[in-house]
Amino acid sequence: MGGLELALLVGTGYLLAGVVGWLVQPRYRVGPLLVAVGVLWLFAKLGPPVPVVSSAWAAVLGHWLITFPTGRAESTAQRVGVAVVYGALPFAGLVVGGVAVIAVQVHRWWGSAAARRRVFNPVTLSGLVALVVVLGLKPVADDPLAADILQIAVGLVPVGYLAGLRHRRIADLVIRLGDVPAGGIEAELAATLRDPTLRVGYWASDRYVDMTGKAIDVPEGRATRVDRAGERLAVLVHDPVLFAEPELIEAACAAAGLALWNERLAADLRLRIRQAGRATEAERRRIERDLHDGVQQRLLAIPMTLSLAEASRDPVPLIREARHALLAVLDDLRALTQGIHPPMLTERGLTEAVKELAALSPVPVRVTADVGGLPPEVETAAYYVVAEGLANVTKHADATEAVVRVVLAGGVLSVEIRDDGVGGADPSRGSGLRGLADRVAVCGGSFHVTGDGGTVVKAVLPCG
Repeated sequence: MGGLELALLVGTGYLLAGVVGWLVQPRYRVGPLLVAVGVLWLFAKLGPPVPVVSSAWAAVLGHWLITFPTGRAESTAQRVGVAVVYGALPFAGLVVGGVAVIAVQVHRWWGSAAARRRVFNPVTLSGLVALVVVLGLKPVADDPLAADILQIAVGLVPVGYLAGLRHRRIADLVIRLGDVPAGGIEAELAATLRDPTLRVGYWASDRYVDMTGKAIDVPEGRATRVDRAGERLAVLVHDPVLFAEPELIEAACAAAGLALWNERLAADLRLRIRQAGRATEAERRRIERDLHDGVQQRLLAIPMTLSLAEASRDPVPLIREARHALLAVLDDLRALTQGIHPPMLTERGLTEAVKELAALSPVPVRVTADVGGLPPEVETAAYYVVAEGLANVTKHADATEAVVRVVLAGGVLSVEIRDDGVGGADPSRGSGLRGLADRVAVCGGSFHVTGDGGTVVKAVLPCG
């Protein structure tokens, strides 16, 4: 290949790399600068010799190297370097400009983190090679072999840029994550991976949810799981085409790891708020139902009984009946308030409250419990787990014995109700167990029911 064809190939390489960079990174100026280098290079090699202009491609290339990857002189060192490159062009030519480029690159390299150095590697190395070769061979540039080597070295720069462009997409993501708004990581990942269908699910309460706390579907063959420190963090639901670029997905997930962690915490919080809202609504409906079906009917009966007493010749029996009805209403109200917050918990603590529940159970219950100093919300949740568990033993288990264990260890409260009945309990079919699962989840705990060979209801509640 002759020198003219090689010059044409190098210039075309800069033009193509510039166009690609312009399309891929339209916010940056690196693409237009590479196009300018290509145009000036072709003019210098193929056009008439013009002083200064014939070397202008080198100044623009120096500008590009100094300001990479944005194309903007954002620091004082960059601005000074660009000024020296252009200012020295009519006088000292390539030597001073080349030294300025090397000095700025070394300064930036020294002050960059390891991750950023990896992004600079292809461009920095190809640029420094080109500079050294140009400065070294410029005095003998009239030699055909030296001229060919010089052109090949200069042509390495767009090749290095295109080689690092994929890594640059991840670096762009890292930069944008610094200013990403709450809930914006999904859009940033979609833009980086160029998949507008991409969705992010966050692992919370044994399911994947979106940022609003709603459960999402994870279709087979369209998802990539993201872990952090060995813990399940999130899942990316994306176009299956991306599986052809596993390194790109892995790098994007690694870059977004911290942001995904933060958004997972936010999603988990929203899920718990939703669960708390559902539990609160269920409790409100229960109180409303109990008031309507029980207390209200008894209260309505009392005035009617007293009215009959006023018209009766012997009002004493009716008054006695009204008094009994009023006492029954008080009992109903006391039972209702116990459902809101059992007074036994306030007065004597969880251990004694659990023993009281066991004593009231028609099924014999063995209790192992000796805990104290628990947060009120944990204590209340544990009480209801025991109460509902023993109620299910009485109603459905056909058991001869039940065992209740309430143990505190390592800042975690474990509550277990086990019976020797028929088993078959299913939280999905019973509002009581389902409500307990929501109540436990609000406290950040886990709730499990197994029903083979008897039923085991177990809740684990963090006390920190």
